[in-house]
Amino acid sequence: MKKIAIASLLALTAISASAVEVGVTAARDYAGTDRDAYGVTVGQSYGKVGVTAGFDRATKGANNQDRFTLVGSYNVAKFGPATVSVKAGGAYLDNQTDADGYALLVGAGVSVPIANKVSVGLDFTRQY
Repeated sequence: MKKIAIASLLALTAISASAVEVGVTAARDYAGTDRDAYGVTVGQSYGKVGVTAGFDRATKGANNQDRFTLVGSYNVAKFGPATVSVKAGGAYLDNQTDADGYALLVGAGVSVPIANKVSVGLDFTRQY
């Protein structure tokens, strides 16, 4: 049921937002078994504040994991074309073999436009 609710949130964000930001993600998990994760995000910015919903999947090791996230961001500084933001949010962790659960996410990111309506971002996020 939780997966349906989060997927519905992703869909509503995409439908209701006038200028939707869509992204792809790649992550590295160093806790326990080193593994890679890949996913997608859908977000919306409102001036300096933004919200992003995401999904990613990690598949190496004995415990595959689907992670559904909802993260808020706030732009704190601008250095030339680069925008620096702080981020906080939550995640629902759907584990294949371990117990499912929730996690707190905190981090920071940098975004640089490379073309009209196209930006490249780099985030560092810690999951608790």
